[in-house]
Formats: sequence, structure tokens, C-alpha cells
Amino acid sequence: MACLLLGSAAALAQAARPALVVGFRPTAPYVMQQPDGTLTGLEYDLVMLAAGAAGLRLRPQLAPFGRLPEDFRRQAIDAFAPANPAMALPGCISDTVLVYRNLAFSLQSRGLTIAAPADLASLDVTGFQNAHVLLGPAIAALQGNPGRYREVANQMLQVRALFAGRTDVVLAERRIFRHLMRSADAGIDTSAALTEHEIFPPTPYGVAFRQAEDCIAFNRGLATIRRNGVYDEVLRRWDTAPQAKSGADTRAPTPFG
Repeated sequence: MACLLLGSAAALAQAARPALVVGFRPTAPYVMQQPDGTLTGLEYDLVMLAAGAAGLRLRPQLAPFGRLPEDFRRQAIDAFAPANPAMALPGCISDTVLVYRNLAFSLQSRGLTIAAPADLASLDVTGFQNAHVLLGPAIAALQGNPGRYREVANQMLQVRALFAGRTDVVLAERRIFRHLMRSADAGIDTSAALTEHEIFPPTPYGVAFRQAEDCIAFNRGLATIRRNGVYDEVLRRWDTAPQAKSGADTRAPTPFG
């Protein structure tokens, strides 16, 4: 009886807490806003389901990827996804929710040989926002040549630039780029064959939390949906891109600081 009372008290205390404001960046297929204003997507669904399994109430808020870490540092939001240790954030990063596969894409007809990030130095490259932070020093060094390297918040611009021949290489996450290619909004013929240059290691992403107890609770919820099959069910529903890897069995460390 005592255990039941303690459990009920903990649940009531959790329910009484204000919902955590969690930042997401609207990038398909990870996070998408539907016509009625509701959100959906692979990453969004996994985060919300894991939080729900842990009894955490979340209030989602959309912002560009480049703004989320700064909003988090100035405490405008309580948490955000996706986050990883390379961002050098305060607080705690959860266990891995998804593993991203960042690639260099080029048109197969160009016959480009790109075996390492350093090979990009002589090419015109269009990266995603914050690629210079997340993809290592060779990409950071490209910023020294703004005439040949740029980063864009709207990744549909990457699709159009590559297939129109306005850039040699696009740096993008595989699921995101393949999804955008198939979108009716591309506005360009995307049937040309691509070469995927796998020059970056897989990148695990979790959720950044300001409070350690929220991070620990979220990890419990994430473990629950992995164990009960909900995680795999969500992956099967969303993961339709060719060769996409879910990273379902990969865990990242949980740093505090």
C-alpha cells in the first residue's frame, strides 16, 4: 500500500508540473506541421511517445535548427531535439533517439571522387545549417572560402542547386535529402542518378534537457518504447527511404555538464 501511495504521489507531482517547452526544427520527414497545425514526423513521434511513457508533458515549439541551441542556452526552451555532444550544451543529452547518416551527394554523371571531407576543398559545396559545427574540422575549414561554401536553412534549396548544376556537392542527411527529392515541392527534375559519398561517421542524436531529472525520466520512457515494440513500429511506419538506417540498437553516452 505504501508503494502504491508513493507512486501515486509521484505521478500527481509530475502532472502538476508545467509542461516542458521542447524545441523542434520543422524538417521532413523528422518533424512536419500538418495543415491543421498538428505536428508529426519520425523524430517528433519518437520523442513524444518516449516522453509520454515517462509521464513527461511536452509543449512543442518550432524553430530553425540553427536557433535551437541558442534558445536552449538562454533558457528560452527547456529541451530540444535533435541534439548531440558536439554542440557543447549545458545540461544533459538523452540516450540516442535516432542515428543520422550525413552524406555528401553529387550527380553520378559528374564522376566525382570524394573519399574524405578534405576532398571537398576544391569543390562548390552547399551544406545544411550548422554543418560546420557538426561535421568536423574539415567542414569548418570550408567556411574560409564563402564563395565556394555556403549553408542553407531551407534544404529544398540544396535539392534545386544540385539538380540544376549550381553546386557540385550537397551535404545532407540521407532521410531528409531523399524525402525532399521525392516532394512535389522540389520544382525540378530529380530523376538523375546520385552518388552518395559516405565520408562522415553516423551521428547519434538525442534530446537536450536543462534538468537532469527530466533527462533521466525521458531515458526511462525511451527504454520502455524500445522494449514494448512501439519504437520499431514507428520506424517501420516512417523509414521508407532507400538504404536508410534507423540506428535502433545504438546508444549514445549521457553527458552532464
